Amino acid sequence: MYVVFLILLLIFMIAIPIVESLIKRNSKKKMKTACDFDKRKSQKNKYHKILAWMWGPAVVVFIMSFIGDISLADLGFRAISFNYNIWFTSIALIASGLVIIYSWYSIILSLLSKKFKEKMKAEIAAYNDGEMDILPRTKKEKWMYVLVSSSSGICEEFVYRGFALFLLQAVFPGIPILIIVLFSCMMFGIGHIYQGWEGIIETGLIGAIFMGVLIATNSIIPVMILHFLSNVSGTFFLPDESTL
Repeated sequence: MYVVFLILLLIFMIAIPIVESLIKRNSKKKMKTACDFDKRKSQKNKYHKILAWMWGPAVVVFIMSFIGDISLADLGFRAISFNYNIWFTSIALIASGLVIIYSWYSIILSLLSKKFKEKMKAEIAAYNDGEMDILPRTKKEKWMYVLVSSSSGICEEFVYRGFALFLLQAVFPGIPILIIVLFSCMMFGIGHIYQGWEGIIETGLIGAIFMGVLIATNSIIPVMILHFLSNVSGTFFLPDESTL
């Protein structure tokens, strides 16, 4: 049964991002000539779609876990414990700290330097000119973005790390940790194919780090928190435009 589950998981990990990428590409074409009001309305709809794309696979995985008699503890919902070797644990924790720094350094610098803040705003505006940007701009969008970030931390870790780790170890007993980390790296990168090669490589590396933290701490909870903190920083990239 676990072999079937692993095959289904692979299909989810490969097919869903490809379909999502096609949908996003079509949405961007429609938004190029849209007015600001239409863009903000479409932005809210986009957040709803993202939530559906996240929770849909998570619910399916939960159903498979129930059918396969896989407990929440099996999926990583356990108390933190450091039972792995000190070198792997140290590298995983240091790397996780670097992920947080990488996610927040622009925000911190913009708070310390007005010049850097203006430069960052100009770069973001130029990059997203004519596109349906995921970054929130209004207060309502920012609250929605926080919800999306928390859902991302829960759902993606539940699917890409907790369920994947359990299946890999169940189907391939004694599988090397390095293979597991590389698997998470590749699958998480493919899961963000809509971001292009740069996004695939970046999220792939982050996926490897997250899997390393899960293995090092023996718990998926700190990974979910880490994932949320790295994503929610996007809430503060653009100034509030509550009048839109």
